[in-house]
Amino acid sequence: MNRRHFLSASSAAGLALATTRQTSVGQSRAANDLIQVGVIGPGGRGTQVMKECIEFGSNYQARVTAVCDIWKQRLEAAAKLVSESYGAQPKSYRHYEELLADQEIDAVIIATPDHQHAKMLKDAVEAGKDVYCEKPMGNVLSETNEALAAVKESDRIVQIGTQRRSYPRYRSATDMIKEGRVGDIVKVDVIWNAYSPYRWARNQADLDSLKESDVDWEAFLMGKPYRPFDPKIYRSFRLFRDFSSAIIDQWMTHGVDVIHMLTGEPYPSSVVAHGGVYFFHDYRENPDNVEVALEYGRGAKKFLASYSTCLSNAAGSATRVMGTLGTLEVENVWRVSGEGSEHPNALARTEEIPEKPGTVHHMANWLDAVRRRDHDTLYAPVEAGYGHSIACIMATDALWSGRRMTFDPETKRIQDG
Repeated sequence: MNRRHFLSASSAAGLALATTRQTSVGQSRAANDLIQVGVIGPGGRGTQVMKECIEFGSNYQARVTAVCDIWKQRLEAAAKLVSESYGAQPKSYRHYEELLADQEIDAVIIATPDHQHAKMLKDAVEAGKDVYCEKPMGNVLSETNEALAAVKESDRIVQIGTQRRSYPRYRSATDMIKEGRVGDIVKVDVIWNAYSPYRWARNQADLDSLKESDVDWEAFLMGKPYRPFDPKIYRSFRLFRDFSSAIIDQWMTHGVDVIHMLTGEPYPSSVVAHGGVYFFHDYRENPDNVEVALEYGRGAKKFLASYSTCLSNAAGSATRVMGTLGTLEVENVWRVSGEGSEHPNALARTEEIPEKPGTVHHMANWLDAVRRRDHDTLYAPVEAGYGHSIACIMATDALWSGRRMTFDPETKRIQDG
């Protein structure tokens, strides 16, 4: 019996008890009951999100009481940070299955490598935990579909970490488009260039700091085809196809979520993509330059969108929604105007996009929803995570196949089309 089978068998009873307790707590938690949060994957991004939970947790009677990582160095560093924050040592777990079996943990933050998110999200809600899951929600279609179904079948509060949905100006921009300020949408562009030498690669000192004896390599692979331990893959997983699509999983998730948030479209109907390694020739398999074209809508309301990132030149970045009555711009500038429209009812003046009052931090929004058991107030619910995942999986499939990809929302299948 290997480690994973042993953990699965030994924790089954605990998971069942945890589910029972969590459902009860979710239905009847008193205002002064402590929400105990476990952090799975407190690496670079995970540590940042954990700090946010510590910062905002006191406002919602929530506290980080457990940390989990398969790398000994990360686990010890996370436990030290939590201990210094609260003056008490947290529980430490090597494997996430053990944390999920802990009946005292009410909610978890998932900030592990991209290829692990969907499976862990499914397991977490089935164990009765509320979840804050980093993006992408999933990068394999079957796993993403299973995670969506698991969340839908549960009563868990699930927030996805596409945090632009909690930016006050973005929330105002979304309202403006809903009001019809730019008319019917005809085109959306998301151009996020950055000069970022060897993005996501690690130097030799970083690679040498990782010893095979300090990690659980099998747990890292998490069902991917076996390969010998490789510190390049562990420390730079975003650069390897089996684990991530790099620019697409890391940045397009945010960019396409902006498209969905502003336009109200849940996912594209078709996608084509192109890209490659054009400048940073290191050990990466994934591109340093990507261009993606996406079609949205149906019938007479179709529109085209584009996402592009170049990592070797930062010029020309822009994020804009073009409509029949004008153009809305965000990120670099925040304004709505009649620019580009020749319609007789085009916007006559340029306005700055204000911050929307009452907007709270992404982590605070999740903790508040967990406290009040209110799915409807989540800024980035599971449907948003599913939408960005579908778009990014389509883009990745199109990139590597060289073919146009289509999505059928009824069957939840992606295919050539």
